[in-house]
Amino acid sequence: MRLNCEISILNRLAPSANVRNSTKPARASLAIGRKDSTKSSDGTAAKTVFLLVCTAKERTGTKYKVKENLQQVFSKFLEKGKATIRLKEPPHDLLINKADPSSLKSFLSILKLGDKELQNVKLSGLTPAKACDIEKPKTEMKITRRSDYPLGKPFPTSLKKLSINNCALLRIEVRILQIRGLLCLNLCDNQIKEIPCKMARLSTLSELILNGNRIKKFPPSLCNGIVASSLKVLDLSNNEIRLFPTSFCNFKNLVHLKVNSNQLHALPANIGNLTNLRFLSASHNHLTVLPYSLSKLKLESIDVSENPFLDQNSWNVINTLAFPSLKEYAGIAVKRNRCSYSADLLPLSLCIFLDTAKQCLCGNYCFTSCVHHIIPLNIHQLAHTVVSICPTQSHIPSEGFLCSRRCLQRLQSNKRGMWK
Repeated sequence: MRLNCEISILNRLAPSANVRNSTKPARASLAIGRKDSTKSSDGTAAKTVFLLVCTAKERTGTKYKVKENLQQVFSKFLEKGKATIRLKEPPHDLLINKADPSSLKSFLSILKLGDKELQNVKLSGLTPAKACDIEKPKTEMKITRRSDYPLGKPFPTSLKKLSINNCALLRIEVRILQIRGLLCLNLCDNQIKEIPCKMARLSTLSELILNGNRIKKFPPSLCNGIVASSLKVLDLSNNEIRLFPTSFCNFKNLVHLKVNSNQLHALPANIGNLTNLRFLSASHNHLTVLPYSLSKLKLESIDVSENPFLDQNSWNVINTLAFPSLKEYAGIAVKRNRCSYSADLLPLSLCIFLDTAKQCLCGNYCFTSCVHHIIPLNIHQLAHTVVSICPTQSHIPSEGFLCSRRCLQRLQSNKRGMWK
């Protein structure tokens, strides 16, 4: 029986001897096993049960006799992977931490067996722990050459940050998506053509860097997955993306968005719903207008240089309201009440229709029946740091959608009116 954990050893007599009473926490492997000791009366070698503690400094390990030597086991915080084993001789307390709760429970149940019961348990011989059992789990990996890319074996599950650059990757492998605790994934400067839908399951991912690939489409499934609530940094620069899905604004915790050097013709109309967004870079695209909802954000920096914006300095109402259909009324009710929907509950065509909902400045929603307007927006009011087409340009055409003529009149009287 072997247990991998973090351990520190406390000497209970150290304070009276005026010496250091505990060791620093270290990665360790604990094992319960039998080892030949003194010969018995019949001439055969008796096997004694020991507790073996192996660390990186002591690979061979330290043996503690178990028979009549176990004073007490503290297991109040067993569910958190913590326990303390108190021994009589030597007077040591073994403080266990960061252990798998189920494995720790099984380990202690065997250790606490009485001497007679323990003799009947089949235990292996004591052998030193392997290097992988006592080394600190690897949390970061960086691969910059194709020859260093691992083949035929999974990535360490303990990874928090994985960088694979300039390795000519054609796709994001399932092995990468199986690292459940991954915080940062950097796959820039490869040849990846699509983002797999299974990436939506990465519940801990906060940084996704895909700069310098061949991605043409951003999958809507990512916007509706768990990753949408955890992602804070998204870098999709130097790709071939033409359009983002309307559900892209589900990335509520996104702080930094980089989409430079793509083929974007428009940013998501409801980008103003990304309330935590602070840094936006969308230079070298094909943008002709900006979403008016950008004026709702409190940006630190915005870069929209090298885009062919329209030469627009006046109001332009493109179309006016029409009588909404029953389908639109139902869609407005779904969006207003924040009802969840998916392809499992509704036909795919209805899901796509609901994703096209546009939010008015008053908070209501609209679909095809709306006031579509283009007005000049002072870009220097959007952020502290602004990079635009030229330093002297202050107004850029912005596109918005309003649910009623009343909202249009209110906007005309107050161009920065964020009313509710």
